[in-house]
Amino acid sequence: MVGVTIVRTTVARWVTAAVISAGLGVGLTSGGAFAAEQTWSERLAQELQQRADTHLDADFSYAELDLNNLLGEISAREISLSSRVNELDAGLNQVLRAGRLLVRGDWLTQQRNHLQVDEVIVADAQLTIAYYGKGQSNLHALLTAAKQQQRLQKASTALVWSVQQAQLENVVVNLFDQGQPLLSVRIASLRLPELSADDTADTYIAKLLWPIVEQVMEQSLRGESDAVVDVAKLTGFIWREIR
Repeated sequence: MVGVTIVRTTVARWVTAAVISAGLGVGLTSGGAFAAEQTWSERLAQELQQRADTHLDADFSYAELDLNNLLGEISAREISLSSRVNELDAGLNQVLRAGRLLVRGDWLTQQRNHLQVDEVIVADAQLTIAYYGKGQSNLHALLTAAKQQQRLQKASTALVWSVQQAQLENVVVNLFDQGQPLLSVRIASLRLPELSADDTADTYIAKLLWPIVEQVMEQSLRGESDAVVDVAKLTGFIWREIR
């Protein structure tokens, strides 16, 4: 999976685009100017929040964010990314919460519209996928907004970028349906699947979620799982979604 030149996650694409728009490529790091009192880290944080709003119809918050151009790293603490689905409450709209985000890459390229991301690590995380109907969830909302924004971009201004790998470390994955908890499992390391241009929200979530559900169900039926799972409700949910 290393070396794939396609975006791994909506978060990865949103971060890389924000870096370019914030003027952190070679065009401005070599002498461009902005408000003297605003640091590069502050400018990037502002851009991330704006892009979450306009590109994902979502809210991004953080406790601390730092950009290190010399090391090619973006680090952040206590981040949160939440959708704005009216059918869900604030807790279930929180798709991702993490103690630490680390992005390593190269944004000092000579091409302003190109950015290479070597690694995206989200650690001490909680990923919540909350359904409120068949094929409808908080993650569906984010992915659909991102794909729509991608279609609106003109080919001449499209951001060329590559993501080598993206993963969640020490992550709790929660699955809800109609406000009811179906599954909660802690995973030491979760490599996020590739998001291809042909993927819909349904197909991508299937690649992410179904292997986890299948493994937990098998372990639960054998009495080997420490996950919190409502087998009856989860079975009903699976049948509804695959039909």
